[in-house]
Amino acid sequence: MNIIRLLKQRRNNRLFLKILGYFLSLLIPILIVGLFTYHYSLKIMKEDFDGRILSNLRSSSATVDFYIKTAQETALDFMNDDTIQSHLLPKAERTIEINSELWKVSRIIQRSENIVSVFTENMFVYIDDKEVFVNEGINSFDSFFSRLYRYDSFGPDYWREKLKSNKYIEILPASEIERQGGREPESVVPIVITNRIGTGNAVMVLNVSVSSIADALKGNAIFQSTRFIALDGEDRVVYNGAEGTDDGSLLATLHGLDDANWNTIETKWHDRSYIFSLVDSGLYGWKFYSVTPSSEFQKHTYSILQMTLLLCIVLLLMGVVFSFIFSASIYNPIRNIREVLMQRKELWSGDGLPDARMNEFELIKSGISKLYDSHSEYKSKSDRHASDYVEYMLLFLLKGHTIAQEEILVDALRSEYGFTKKRFICCTIRFDFQDAFYADIQDTDRQPLLEGIKKVVWHMTGERLPGYILHDAPNLFTGVFSAEDEGDIRALRTAFEQLLDIFGYDMNHYYDIAIGFGTICDSVNALGSSYNAALTAIGKSKSQERFRIVDANELEIGNRYFYSFFDEQKLLNLMNVGEGEGVTRVIDDVLEANSNRNISYEHRKLLFHELHRTCIRFLSEKGLEPKEALDGATLPPLRQDWNNAFLDMSEWRTWLIASFDAALDAVKQTQKGKSGDLASRITAFVQEHYREDLGLERIADEMGVSVKYVSRVFKEKSGVVLTDYINQVRIDKAKELLASTTMRINDIAEEVGIYSRTTFLRSFKKVEGMSPNEFRAMSRN
Repeated sequence: MNIIRLLKQRRNNRLFLKILGYFLSLLIPILIVGLFTYHYSLKIMKEDFDGRILSNLRSSSATVDFYIKTAQETALDFMNDDTIQSHLLPKAERTIEINSELWKVSRIIQRSENIVSVFTENMFVYIDDKEVFVNEGINSFDSFFSRLYRYDSFGPDYWREKLKSNKYIEILPASEIERQGGREPESVVPIVITNRIGTGNAVMVLNVSVSSIADALKGNAIFQSTRFIALDGEDRVVYNGAEGTDDGSLLATLHGLDDANWNTIETKWHDRSYIFSLVDSGLYGWKFYSVTPSSEFQKHTYSILQMTLLLCIVLLLMGVVFSFIFSASIYNPIRNIREVLMQRKELWSGDGLPDARMNEFELIKSGISKLYDSHSEYKSKSDRHASDYVEYMLLFLLKGHTIAQEEILVDALRSEYGFTKKRFICCTIRFDFQDAFYADIQDTDRQPLLEGIKKVVWHMTGERLPGYILHDAPNLFTGVFSAEDEGDIRALRTAFEQLLDIFGYDMNHYYDIAIGFGTICDSVNALGSSYNAALTAIGKSKSQERFRIVDANELEIGNRYFYSFFDEQKLLNLMNVGEGEGVTRVIDDVLEANSNRNISYEHRKLLFHELHRTCIRFLSEKGLEPKEALDGATLPPLRQDWNNAFLDMSEWRTWLIASFDAALDAVKQTQKGKSGDLASRITAFVQEHYREDLGLERIADEMGVSVKYVSRVFKEKSGVVLTDYINQVRIDKAKELLASTTMRINDIAEEVGIYSRTTFLRSFKKVEGMSPNEFRAMSRN
């Protein structure tokens, strides 16, 4: 209905008619392609049609050649047979013994006749004009050719003359034979083979049946209307399957075509069009023709013509329908846009309604131009908020988050800050302010000073690479730069080196500066990883260098911290017995091991939180409130106001040790007289005598109590089984020897009071999670 309405309103819908005309013009190629397809298909099918006819005719001619060749080879085998050579003699020359075995000649004829029986009528042989040998025996020469096997073209005298022939093989013209017994005459092609046996010539005749030649030719015919003609080497008709035709006229036509050097040709004969195919037998000079009416090919092409025309008509109808549908589908949105623009009266308030002569495209162009002008003011307002948006999103990404529509941020960075490259890198600049800074700079002046530093950093780096500088922590600036390759990194490094020269010359007594280079990332969603790498690089910088640049790409940063169950259990055991120095030593060992592995800044924070949780767990197991026990010693990252602070390893360690010391003090205050109680005495005794045999009986004797009591009291006071504590002390001493000496494992085991190597290895693996040799190698690396 919409299409009909559009056609009725064609004066007002000129654009629709124009679009429809464009689509309908696309139907012209369908007609061209249809005609081309038909003629091309016709050509291909004609070539295929002629090729199939010629191929089948060649196959048929090869069959006939095979028949004749087989007959020749059979005759040759017959003549060369030893029995034939010795027994096939003229009647006057045969002895009584040979005459008695002449049945063998007939037997050999019968055997040879069986070989060629498919295509021969019969075969016979003679060596004089007295007798003729056949498969049934011996016949009189004159009687055989006059009555028993009479050729209409060759009499007895003709066959008698063949005894004098010097031709090895001769293919005679086709002839009919009449045989005694009332049998129907049959047309055959005699093949005469002459061969010397003894002092005379022997003649063998094989009669190839013309009907077998016809069957061979028609057996491969594709079409029933195809007829075949066979001519021998003398252009005599051997077989003419074109029934009802005049041989003379047909032969004249065929001979006329032979001069054109062809294999397949279409020509007229008797006012009808035929397709003639010719195959020459290279073996015996025969020619084979196939004659197919051209109407046979036309019957096949008629169906293709019908199919092509039908396909073209269907495509045209579909094209017309789709042209209307597509035209309406394209025009309706254009019309809707026009109507929407026309309804916006404020667009035309100044100029009035558009000219009626304007088409839809011109009207839409004018309306969009007015819309663009009306929204330009809104765009300028939105640009003022772009900077706030960029800073907020970058801070969000640096914390490890991701955003779904990163292309919006990338477009803002490209348009507002010149980020033309596809990759990014984070760099962090940490200022370690000295006491002079806080003494000389008034508190109200510090924030403006930091903003000035931010501008200087932005200006210095911006001369080398496009970037955005954030002041994301009290003592930390972060720069996000558009960098693609190593050349960009070198340019950025040069800018920071110049920055260090400026700050180091003017105000080197106020602060130290550490600059960390992160890794290049392929998207803004990976900025958190680059930021983490930059923070890690700062943490790995040498504190004795006041102004330094560290590149994370030159470090092997680990993304996993190492704090095993055995480390935690060791800390708890030492806390339970109140050994503050041992706790500090274990913490330092854990921190050093992770520092050697270059773990990232984020994983370093996770490690410190995990150590702090161990402290909380100890207090909870002792029934104390962690918040009250650690009042004033909580780790800075756990405080809300320190969440954005950057702390190096030494600062983390200071607060961590303070937390563990506070926890130990809180536990000691709840255990009166702990320094002189039984558990402390046991602990001191073990520390002094760990090299000796420390059975529970000996410890109980030393303490003056029972074995059961000493175990129970130590477990209650320390939370550790006494035997486990003894084993822990020995393993700790063994670790010191492994790390600081080259003593053998056996000697170390004896030195710490474990006299079985197997027991020592098992105990060490249980406590440390590795073998002594592995620990020694790790400690030295």
